[in-house]
Amino acid sequence: MRVLLAIVHFFRAEERSTHSSTDAHRRDQRAAVLRGVIDSWRGTFGPATAINIETKRFDRLRGSVDGLDIAVITNGSDHLLDDAHAKARGVRHIKVQVDNPRMLGFAAQKVFAEARNSYDLFCYSEDDLRVGDPGFIDKLMAFQDCFGWKRVLAPNRFEWNAAGPTLKTWIDGDLRPGAIAQWVDALPDEAFLHRPVPGRPALAFRRAANPHSGFYALTAQQLAHWSRQAHYLDLDSSFISPLESAATLGVMKTFPIYKSFGTDMGHFEVEHLDTRFSSMKLPGA
Repeated sequence: MRVLLAIVHFFRAEERSTHSSTDAHRRDQRAAVLRGVIDSWRGTFGPATAINIETKRFDRLRGSVDGLDIAVITNGSDHLLDDAHAKARGVRHIKVQVDNPRMLGFAAQKVFAEARNSYDLFCYSEDDLRVGDPGFIDKLMAFQDCFGWKRVLAPNRFEWNAAGPTLKTWIDGDLRPGAIAQWVDALPDEAFLHRPVPGRPALAFRRAANPHSGFYALTAQQLAHWSRQAHYLDLDSSFISPLESAATLGVMKTFPIYKSFGTDMGHFEVEHLDTRFSSMKLPGA
C-alpha cells in the first residue's frame, strides 16, 4: 500500500497571542511537536530494527506500509519546518500562498487531486496530531472491508494531561443539536455500526456527533468519488471556521463519518500534542 500524508503546518510569531500557531513563546515547543508528528509516522509505519542478541547485530525489518510519502504544506515562510530534519525523514515541503492562513488546509485537496493516481491512501493531518498505533491503517481498511467504502472512519483525538480531569481526555465532544444536521440529513445512514470481534463484545462505531478530528484518511476510490462532486474544492468554510472546514466539511458533505464509540473510543485514536482542551475550566465540571 502506498500512502500520501499531507501535514498542514503554520506558525507566525505574534506577541500576546493565545493561539499555539502564533504564540512567540512556544516557537521551540511547536517546532518539536512538528518533528514529533513526522517521526511518529516514519517510526510507526516505516522500517525498524530489532536487536538480535545471539548474533550481536541489528536486524532490519520492513515497514508496515510499502511506501509512505510525507508532504508538509506551509503558507510561504510562515513555518517551523527544519530543512535538515525534513531531508533526513524524506519530507517534501510544499509552499503555497494564501491570504488567510486558516484556509491553508484546502491546499491539501489540490495536492491530493494532483496525486490521485499514485497512491492507495490519502491522509490529511493537522500539525499536532501524533499517530502511535501500528495497526492504525489496518483498522481503517478493516472498517471499510466491513462497512463499505461509502463510509469514513475518523479518529478520536485525545490529550494526555496530568492536570486534567483524568490523565487521558477525549477532546472532540458532541456538538450542539442541529450544528451539523444539514449535512448529516443529506446523507442518511445508520446511527450505530457494530463489527464482530472474536472473544469480546462487538466493536461499536457511532455516526459522529462531532465529525472533526483535524484528520481524515481516504482511499483512492473515496478520493475519486469526492473529487467528482460539485463541492470539491469549493472552499466552503461554513463548518465552525475555515480551519475546521478544511479538515472536515468536504468529507462530511460526501460521506457519513463514524468514530469508535464509548469504551471502544481508543480503538481508533490520535494524540493531540497539546493540553489546551483538557485544561479548560468548564461550567459543568
